[in-house]
Amino acid sequence: MESSFSPDEPTPVPRSVTYRCSCGGNVQIQVGGEGVCETCGRTVDLRGGDTTHTVSFCAEVGSGTSFHLADGPDRTGEVLGHFRLLAKLGYGGMGAVYRAQDESLQRLVAVKVMRSAQEGGEGDGAKQVARLLDEAVSQAKLNHPNVVTIYYVGRVGEEPFLAMELLPGPTLGALIANGPLPFGEVIHYAQQVVAALKHASVHGLVHGDIKPSNLILTGDKTVKLSDFGLAKTEQTSPKNGVSGTLSYMAPELVIGGDPSDQSDMYSLGVTLFELSFGRRPYAIVGSTLREQLRSQRRAQIAFPEKWPNSVPEQWREVIAKLTAREPAERYANYVELAHVLDDLAPVGVTNAGLLNRSMAYLVDLAFWGLFLLLLSLAALFTPQIVEQIEILSRQDETLAYYIHLLTQRLARLGLLAPLVPLVATWMEWRGWRTVGRYLFQLRVVDTHGLLIRPRTRLFRSLFRYVPLWVSSFTVFAMACGLDLVAVILAPLDEIIILLNLILVLGPSRMALHDRLFRTHVVLDTKIDRRQ
Repeated sequence: MESSFSPDEPTPVPRSVTYRCSCGGNVQIQVGGEGVCETCGRTVDLRGGDTTHTVSFCAEVGSGTSFHLADGPDRTGEVLGHFRLLAKLGYGGMGAVYRAQDESLQRLVAVKVMRSAQEGGEGDGAKQVARLLDEAVSQAKLNHPNVVTIYYVGRVGEEPFLAMELLPGPTLGALIANGPLPFGEVIHYAQQVVAALKHASVHGLVHGDIKPSNLILTGDKTVKLSDFGLAKTEQTSPKNGVSGTLSYMAPELVIGGDPSDQSDMYSLGVTLFELSFGRRPYAIVGSTLREQLRSQRRAQIAFPEKWPNSVPEQWREVIAKLTAREPAERYANYVELAHVLDDLAPVGVTNAGLLNRSMAYLVDLAFWGLFLLLLSLAALFTPQIVEQIEILSRQDETLAYYIHLLTQRLARLGLLAPLVPLVATWMEWRGWRTVGRYLFQLRVVDTHGLLIRPRTRLFRSLFRYVPLWVSSFTVFAMACGLDLVAVILAPLDEIIILLNLILVLGPSRMALHDRLFRTHVVLDTKIDRRQ
C-alpha cells in the first residue's frame, strides 16, 4: 500500500504504549507521560525518549510497544537449549545479544534473546512469540555472504531466541563515532548491503530496521546485515504493527503504511548519509513521542552547504532519491540501485607510475601514428611512382590511363588523414579502452576515483591526441599541395610532446590533459568495464 501524505496532516501516533519492564511485566504509559509497572512497581518515563531506540506501534491508533532493553537483566551464565550465555555483548532492536558457547558443536556463537511485549494477555503474547519465530525462520533461510547466518531458532517459555554467527565487528555505527568514512568505503559497504537486501527481497523479506549499528564488519572489510528481528514477510499484515528506529524510519511507515523494499531504501539512504557526512540528514525534535513522530514526518534532508571535495556530486542525487518522501519516487528495485552504485564505485585508487603512463601514451600515439604513416607515404611517393609508371607504359595507352587513374586516387589518400585522430577521439568518447591502457592495465578516473563522464572523455581525448591532429593536418596539407603549410605544422607535434614530457617530469607528474581536466591514471585489473 502506497501512502500519500503531507507534513501538515495530523500524525496518527499512538495515545499509549506498552513498555516491557526489565522484570518481565508490562507498563501502560500515556504518550508523553510515565507509568508504573504492575509487577514490580518500577516507574517508567518516556519523556525525552531517544529516537535511536526501536519503537513499535500498531496502525490502529491507541496501541503500541516501545522496546528499550538497556535496563534489562544480565542473564550471563544461563543455558538456553544447548547454548550457554557467556557475556552480554549489547542490545539489538528487539533483544539483548550475548556471546555464547554452543555446547553441542563446541563453538562460539552470538545468541539474541528477544523479549516480546504481551499486549493484553497470554494469547496475544503467544501469537507475537509465534510471529517472531516465523520471521526468524524466514531469515534463517537466507544464505548470503552479507547476511548474518542464523544457526538455530528456539524458545524458552514465551521468550524466543536466535543463535547466529559471532562476528568480530565493529559495527559501522561504531566506526563513524570518529567521523565520516571515506567515500570509497561507503560505496563498498553500500554495494554489499544492497546485495543482501536484494537477496532478502527475493525471499519475500523486508528488513525493517536498517541503521549503522545493524551493519557489522568482519575481519576482511565485509559488512554483514544483522538484526532481522523486525523483518516483515510478504504475508505479514500491517495490522501486526509498524516497527523500526525512528531516526531511520520511512515517512510512510509512521502513518501505518506497509513495509516494503522502498521503506528499506529510505532507511539505507539515511544510513549512507550518516556514513558519508558523520551526522544524520535531519534532527528529530520533541520531548514526547507524538512530537518526535510529527518532527520525523516534517523533516527535510539537509545536505552540506559546502559540498566536500572528497565526495562526488552524483552522490547527492543517489541519497536524495533514496530518501524521497514518496515511496514511488525511490528506486524501483534493488537491481536498479545496484547498477547506480556500480557506476559510482571507484575503479582504482593506486596512481599509475610515470613509466607505465608514458609507455601507454606512446603506444597509443604509435598505434594511430602507423595509419598516418601509411597515408603520408602515399601522399609523398605516389607522384614519383606515377612518373616512372607513365614512362614504362607509354606504348600501351589503355594501361597508362588506368595506372594514371589509380595513382591519382592513391595520391588523394592523404586527404583522409584527419580521420585518424577523429576515430581515436570517437572511440575514447564512447568509452573504449585504448590499446596502451589495455596493455598496461590502466584506467582514467576523476578526483574521486570514478570513471570520467562522456563529455570530459571527449575533451580530454581531443587534448591528448593533439600531436595526432597536428600530424594528420600536415599530411592533409601535403596531399593538397600546400607544402609551406606542411612545413610550418611539421615541428608542432614534437613541441607538444616535449611540453608534455616536461610536465610529467615536474612536481605534479601530470600530463597537460590530466591537469586541464583534473583526471588521474590509475592501476586497475578489472576487465568488466570498457573504459
